[in-house]
Parts: sequence; structure tokens; C-alpha cells
Amino acid sequence: MKPKYTVIIYTPQELNHSSNFQTGLFELEKKGFLNLKIKLGFHKNKGVTEVAEKGAINKTTRLFQKASYYKLIDNHSGKSIYFAVDLYDFSNQFSTVALEKCDYIFKRNYESKYIKQLPIENQNKIFRYGLSFGVHSKIKRKDYLFFISLFIGNLTFKLDRNLLGRLYKNYVAQLNHWNFIKTTRKIERFENFEKPEVNSIFFQTRCFQHEEQKDVKEIHQQRYRIIKLLKKTYPKLFLGGFIPSKISNILYKDALSNVPSEPEQYLNALKKAKIVIYTRGLANSPAWKMAEYLSQGKVIIAEPLTAELPVPLVHGKEVLFFNTDEELIYNINSVLENDLLAKELSENARLYFETHVHPVKNVKRILNSMIINFDNH
Repeated sequence: MKPKYTVIIYTPQELNHSSNFQTGLFELEKKGFLNLKIKLGFHKNKGVTEVAEKGAINKTTRLFQKASYYKLIDNHSGKSIYFAVDLYDFSNQFSTVALEKCDYIFKRNYESKYIKQLPIENQNKIFRYGLSFGVHSKIKRKDYLFFISLFIGNLTFKLDRNLLGRLYKNYVAQLNHWNFIKTTRKIERFENFEKPEVNSIFFQTRCFQHEEQKDVKEIHQQRYRIIKLLKKTYPKLFLGGFIPSKISNILYKDALSNVPSEPEQYLNALKKAKIVIYTRGLANSPAWKMAEYLSQGKVIIAEPLTAELPVPLVHGKEVLFFNTDEELIYNINSVLENDLLAKELSENARLYFETHVHPVKNVKRILNSMIINFDNH
């Protein structure tokens, strides 16, 4: 029987973050919940609406590439809903195109304190996306359309003597992006999990570019301090550190990781660990590692998230939150000394992933939230 709904993917100009939502769509098509169509999307979708200090609204013409666009169609009535998925790091920045043209926007780094500063007609269309992570479905198809969109959508076309140079530079940049996307792990790798082999404390992280920026420097310093603290306090249990890079090799060479960083090997190492540490991403965005930790049923010691989730993580149930170094060490010692607490946290973390984070469950929740409003659309 033909599915009741069709979803059109308009190929985005960024594939790393958008892979999470698209994986859910492909997997739902396999289950017969929807019919999926892929259309080339070349529109550059320029325009950023930013909530500045004291609630001022600023608009620029910058690209907003981490919003991807879709259409949900009721095959019986013919009604449709145009929506966007916004996976950008910054909670105070929004796609102007999405605000103006979409019926719904699902934002990863959702903070109501910024959203409530927008005009009411914008506020009413923005909803929580939840946790995401890079992943892909083995049944994904029409890859060539995604690459064409990636190349053409990121091209600055201007008839001058530098045109061929720009074409080549863009081709190389997008080919590198494409090859990186191919290293994204299959959803099956996160569906399968195993009990930890070793009683270890795991925290592997990376340095961002632009060390001179205030937010980046603060994140690096925080991560450096925690790595050094864990190495000193738990010399036999700690695994991880900074992934080697140009910045970390120079500035943080005494805190480099002893764990592989290649995606598959990293995941293998994570699967073997028992206790894992989470700290914030850029602009307080929810880092991918939280979703990855939950998928593997880890005992998670985490800095509190500022992003508002559809279903909040609860201290003492799925995670243990810390705000200070003292609280971090206290929480680690608590689970090292209490096997029952560690077991409950692990089981609840995995259940949270299965119920709220798995792309199939999260994407179906998002689609259902729109489907129930078809009659009023």
C-alpha cells in the first residue's frame, strides 16, 4: 500500500549536520511510513536574523548553510507543509529564508530566551529539534544529486578572469567535504552497543580553529584543564585528551590523546569505556558526543546543556551534571564506588537514545508534530 505521506528533500549545501535528519527519513521510507523524493536545491538561502544583546534584531545577507529544507505532503488531501531543520551552533541566529518562507522550523540549539525576542509570527513556527550527531543510512540513494548541489550551491559564479580558478578551488573544497562525509558511520553502529570492557574514564576532544576568538579560547582552556585534572586524579583509568592538530600540537602538547581519532576507531574505543565526560560545544551548542554517549549506554558526567531539548535529560537518571571541577570529581567517584548507580545511569542513557535520539524516533516525532496539524494548515 502506498504510504500516506511524501517528504521531499531539497538537497542542501551542507551535508555533515543534515545527515542526521536525512538518515531518519531514509530509514522511515524503508519502514513504509513515507515516500521520499530528492530534488536538487540550488538556492543559496542567504540571510541571517540575529538576536543581539538586549533583544535588538540584526539582519545580514550571510549564507545560512546549516539549515536544510523539506516539504511534507499528505498524499490523500494534497496538502503540504514546507519546513526547515536548523542545526546551526548559534542559538541566537536564525535563517531569514526559513523565518519568511517555512511553516515550521526545528532548531537544534533551541534557547527560548532568544526565540521570545523574535516577532510572534516567527516564535510560533520554531520548535525543538533535540540532540543530533553525524550518521548515514546504507539505503541512502541518489548521492550524485547531493554532490551536484554541494558543488553548484557553494559556487560563486562571476564572469571574470578568475572564474576557472574559483571553479577548481570550489571543486576541491566540496570534494574534500564529500570525502569527509563518506567517513560518517552507519546508523547500525550506534544501534549496537556492548558492556564496557574496562573500568575507564573517557574524554577525547578537539581544538577548533581560530584560537584567538574568545569563545574558542575559553572552550580550549576548559577542556585542557579537565584533561589535566583527569590525568592527574585517575592516571590508570583516564583515556583521551586532545586530538592531535596544528593548534593542539603547539599549545596543548602535554594533553594529547592516547586514543585513535579516526571515526570508526574512535567509536570502537568509546564502546569499551565505562564513564564518559561531556563539555559544551561552540556557542554552548549541544555537541554530537552527547548523542553518541547515550547511544552506547555510557555513564555520563556532563556539563549542563543550555539547549532546550524536547525531553530534558535528568540529573541522577540519564546523566550526572557538574558545574565545577569539584563536582566533576565527586560524580566520578560516586559511580566508581556505586555499581548500582552506574548500572541505572547506563540503562537510562541507552533508553533515552532509543526513545528520543535515534534518527528514526526523532524524525518521526517531528513529522507527526506537523501531520496532526494538516487539518488546520
